[in-house]
Amino acid sequence: MAKAEIKENVEVEHTPEQKSFQAHIQSLTSKISRHQFEIDELMPSLNMYQEALAESMKQQVNNNPKENKNDDT
Repeated sequence: MAKAEIKENVEVEHTPEQKSFQAHIQSLTSKISRHQFEIDELMPSLNMYQEALAESMKQQVNNNPKENKNDDT
C-alpha cells in the first residue's frame, strides 16, 4: 500500500518587491497574449501581400521576355 502524504498549505506573505514582480508578470503576460492575437490576425494579410508581390513580379518577368534574353546575339 502507498503511504498517504499529508500536505499543508502554507501561506506566505509576499514582499512589496515580490508583489511588484507578480504585477509585472501578469501585465506582460496579458500584453503578450493580446499582441499574439493581433499577430495571428495580421499574419494572413502580410502573407497575402507577399504572395501578391511575388506573383506580380513573376508576371512582369513573363510579360517582358526581352529583358531576360542576352543582347549579344
